[in-house]
Amino acid sequence: MIETIMLIVVIFVLSGVFWYSFFYQKEKKLFNRLQQMLDCAIDGELERTEISEEKYSALENSMKQYIDSSFLAKKNQQEQKEVIQKLISDIAHQTLTPISNLKIYGEILSEVSNENQEEISTILEQTEKLDFLIQSLVKLSRMESGIIAVHSEDTTIKQMLESIQQQFNVKVREKNITLSLCDTDLHVRCDSKWTVEALGNIVDNAIKYTACGGNVQIKVEQYSFFVKIDIIDDGIGIEKEEIPKIFGRFYRSLSVADQPGVGIGLFLAREIIQAQKGYIKVTSKRGKGSTFSVFLPIAKKE
Repeated sequence: MIETIMLIVVIFVLSGVFWYSFFYQKEKKLFNRLQQMLDCAIDGELERTEISEEKYSALENSMKQYIDSSFLAKKNQQEQKEVIQKLISDIAHQTLTPISNLKIYGEILSEVSNENQEEISTILEQTEKLDFLIQSLVKLSRMESGIIAVHSEDTTIKQMLESIQQQFNVKVREKNITLSLCDTDLHVRCDSKWTVEALGNIVDNAIKYTACGGNVQIKVEQYSFFVKIDIIDDGIGIEKEEIPKIFGRFYRSLSVADQPGVGIGLFLAREIIQAQKGYIKVTSKRGKGSTFSVFLPIAKKE
């Protein structure tokens, strides 16, 4: 009797080990196939092999269908992106001469005629706005397509801030705004030309939405891995629910519809900073001003 029981136990254990090994190997093979599919998808070389329709392969079939649809969507998105970039480039090329002519004739009319000065000023203002939009779109298109790439290197923050101050001297003087820059010897790793472009877009907004006689400050603080550049204004501020939207392409709040702008400056600024492994944070309160914090990787000491 005992021998029979022992025999049954041994058979049961061996059977369990067999079935465990069988299902383990099957799951292992399925896992390896799924991992291979994901690796190929990541590399952009998805293998479109036939998959068994067995019940056990339902997960594999679902994964393949999802990857196939994602792969196709990505391909279509890239093709649409290329079409848009080519269209922007063509528009920029075709509008270059007409915009230049509008500027020239507008300035001539302004000098030779004392009449209709308000209308002429409006024409020149709208022409500048159109030119800025076209140039911004071209920069963005070239950056997204990789034609223009950022080249990060050890850069002094002080030099970039001096460039920004020089860029906005006239604007702050016209609005009687105080632009305060901190004195710093900190270094960051970035492309100075593109970073000045990004910081300049933020400073431009700060000046634009700060009332005459207001203040705009730029402060710098060092962290373990980043340097934070704060651009602080005491302007109109931003509603809390709008903060996630302000970096959207062409986004403009209804509350600033009367102000000049096309809603691409902050979008371009974020793209530039992110391309350099940095990021931007915003804190603001309506009527109390805003703080745009730009975080850039700290330059490694040799």
